Parts: sequence; C-alpha cells; structure tokens
Amino acid sequence: MALLIVERPAKKLVSYRVVGPYKESIHNGFQHLTKWVARHHQPQNEWLTWFHDNPDTTPAEALRADPSVCVADNFILDDAEGLTLQTLPGGTYAAYHTTITDENFEKAWRDFYGQLLASSHYRPDGKACFEHYLSDGSKNGIWEVVLYQSVEKIPPIR
Repeated sequence: MALLIVERPAKKLVSYRVVGPYKESIHNGFQHLTKWVARHHQPQNEWLTWFHDNPDTTPAEALRADPSVCVADNFILDDAEGLTLQTLPGGTYAAYHTTITDENFEKAWRDFYGQLLASSHYRPDGKACFEHYLSDGSKNGIWEVVLYQSVEKIPPIR
C-alpha cells in the first residue's frame, strides 16, 4: 500500500446525482449515465464517482454521490436527462491505487483514511473525494481503482 500526493487539474464532468446507500445507488446512477453516453456517442473517457457525504456521519438514506464521466472542457450539455455538468476541483490530492475483488469498496476507503492518510503529513481539506475507475469490474468482479481525497499539508507544531 502506497499513498501518493499528486496535483490534479480540474475536470469537467457529466454527472448523475444519486441519493441513498452507496452500495445500491451508485450502480443505478452508472446505468443511467452509461445509457446517456451510448446515445450521445461520447468517447470513452475517465469514469468516476464523486462523493459528497461521509457514511460515518450521514444516514445511509441521505448519502449523495455523483457517478460521472469526464468530458472536454468545451462540452455543452444540451439535453440534461437528469444529468448535470460540473467541474471537479483541481488541486492537491492524496491518491491510493488499489484492486478490489470482493466489492468491498468500504474497506479500501477505510484503509486509505485509517492507515495511509492518517500516517501522512496531510489531512482532508473538504473539497473533493472520488473514485477513478481504471477497469470495469461489473462483469468479472475485479475493480482497479484510484481513490482520491483533496488534501492540505498539516502545518508543523511550534
């Protein structure tokens, strides 16, 4: 397990907001988004889920996430179909590349925050937290993912 600190540019996204337990709602959001991508002949770009709530402090039925696909900076969303156009903030991120074979994304996030990020000189800054999917594990159960959390350097104690 290795934590990397990286600079990421801002990304333009087409997103479909879902509300509810992440394990159930995100899949439904991607089904809607995948149909839109196919209908509009969008190139296969980066796919990600932008998370807006902490499942440790927000009730499961109120959790918000945005399954998303990256689009060109000049992209215009003509027919929304329940979708939104937004910008994922650029900046400094902690990144953790992992393979998930048991659908246990929660464990990967707990390892990321509890072990890796906790032992670094960085802390979450509250701007963005997302999963970037490098492979589609919906058929074979093997997901290659990079977890990202926007961070700031912890000031030294004086």
